[in-house]
Amino acid sequence: MKKIVLLSILSAFSLPLAAENAPCRDEKNCLSYTGQNVCKLRRNANLKPCCEPRVCNPTDWTLQLRGAAFFPLHEQIRKIYGAALPTIELESSYSLCKNFWSTCDQLLLWENIGWTFKTGKTLDFGYYTRLNLLPISVGIEYQVNMARNFDFYVGIGPTYSFLWVENDDDFSTSHQRKSQFGFTTKTGFRFTFCTNFFFDIFGDYLYTPFGKMHNSIQSINGNFSGFFVGGGFGGKW
Repeated sequence: MKKIVLLSILSAFSLPLAAENAPCRDEKNCLSYTGQNVCKLRRNANLKPCCEPRVCNPTDWTLQLRGAAFFPLHEQIRKIYGAALPTIELESSYSLCKNFWSTCDQLLLWENIGWTFKTGKTLDFGYYTRLNLLPISVGIEYQVNMARNFDFYVGIGPTYSFLWVENDDDFSTSHQRKSQFGFTTKTGFRFTFCTNFFFDIFGDYLYTPFGKMHNSIQSINGNFSGFFVGGGFGGKW
């Protein structure tokens, strides 16, 4: 009788442990991740779910509006226009491949158009000058899921930039226009919320060798290189 009671007590403790460590056999009830990843539980409440819920939402398209400050590395540009130039950007991306190297990562094709603008004063006599920089970029980006709703990405691509500089010495106004190829590198973090919206915190590097631009009012070295640091808000579907 004592043996029967002892076996009953041991079996009562062993059943929950066995259920906790039981392998998941009902894999068909686990939905593959698309949008919000939802895993169905088996009817037996003592058994584990067929997979762990995870949200990475690897959609096909993204579109975002970004604001940044451009920090030029060339000393002359900083003296004329300041250390930080305001920038607005519009960026989109398309998912070329999902699960590229690991679960929830993506290989993306991205496109970006930006506008950097700033007024300043010429170095010699302090005349009015205005700079407008319009880079158009396209490239490849790799995005990896670091945690729930949190992604890290790096990217690179060619850039074709347009540069307009206006100088005014109170007697005449001169305009300089130039365009040139360069490249852009990208890095940043994205935080997804409400399934289809995200915040983007980024730091991009731009290099475009415009060369020296001669002007009677203000000549500048047009080798534009610097960092764009800012944030964005967008949606994905």
